[in-house]
Amino acid sequence: MRIMASRAAVVGLVLGGCAIAGSSPAFAARHSTHKVHAGQSIQAAVDAASPGDKIVVLPGTYHEAVCVTTDGLRLQGAQAVIRPPAQAPQTPCAFGPEGQAIGIALFGQLDFNTGEVTDPISDVKVSGFRVEGFAEFGIGMIGGEDVDIVHNTAVDNGEYGIVRFNSTGGTMKNNRATGSGEAGLYLGDSPQAQATIVGNTAWDNGLFGIFVRDASHGSVTGNTVFGNCVGIFVLSTTAVPAQDWTVQNNRVRDNTKACPPSEEGPALSGMGIGLAGAHDTNVLRNSVTGNRPTGPSFATGGIAVFSTVPLGGSDPVGNLIEGNRLRDNEPDLFYDGSGSDNLFPNNRCETSVPAGLC
Repeated sequence: MRIMASRAAVVGLVLGGCAIAGSSPAFAARHSTHKVHAGQSIQAAVDAASPGDKIVVLPGTYHEAVCVTTDGLRLQGAQAVIRPPAQAPQTPCAFGPEGQAIGIALFGQLDFNTGEVTDPISDVKVSGFRVEGFAEFGIGMIGGEDVDIVHNTAVDNGEYGIVRFNSTGGTMKNNRATGSGEAGLYLGDSPQAQATIVGNTAWDNGLFGIFVRDASHGSVTGNTVFGNCVGIFVLSTTAVPAQDWTVQNNRVRDNTKACPPSEEGPALSGMGIGLAGAHDTNVLRNSVTGNRPTGPSFATGGIAVFSTVPLGGSDPVGNLIEGNRLRDNEPDLFYDGSGSDNLFPNNRCETSVPAGLC
């Protein structure tokens, strides 16, 4: 359970593996459509494509790990299922000598010394795939710009279902993620995320439904999240806070699983929406019901606002929790009193809540 661990470790693995190919040059004047039939290679079509091309993957099950480093591609599945190959391939998207453990990987170019993105992969869209059973991520992006990941399903992947690191712009929209080892959908290490997480469903994941860590500027809107230890979590693990998020109009229910403590974080259970050391984040008009702990937890509640200073993070500052409907949580609202200017006006609490918050 990698709650507090830095995702720099992931980038380090990337840098320790194969070199990451750079983004392709400016889009060609004409764009082609490539069709991949069952039994053919998706990777071969990706390698043959030029910026701006569309790749349509037709119905079937494809045992391969796909690596995309070309700008402007449209990778579209039509009832296509991607599962791990018998042998993980060595690609520019491999984390190391073990080979690529990501179903669909989207990688920009990184500086080998600093880990910074020097040339992002941009204007890519991935849609319509079911990606299942990969050791790391179902769909994973590092160093992306204005990339859209929409209408995909991620099932039983080892760490994250759908994940993006060190990226700006773009959307994670109308995806479904379940059975992930840690989080169904994850966005991290992105101080200028400018991203939208909208209309997704995340359920029965190992820890989080939707997890935002050490990232700022974006929205989490209209998602349905249930059956996790924590539904939606905005977390700061350093003194530089995650900030400027809008979390609104989500349905967050029955996140009652119990996640025990580990080397990477404390025990968590029974939390609907958590702002852990976040700044200037608005939590508005969400329906939050039935989030109750079934084991020990660092914090619990339908909506919980608390400090991560004891864990190396920051105090919550300037957060607005307004207009939410809360019922059958334990408690409906929780605030540990740390930080400053955290406000809780006009919430409808239908069960017990500490005095003064509703």
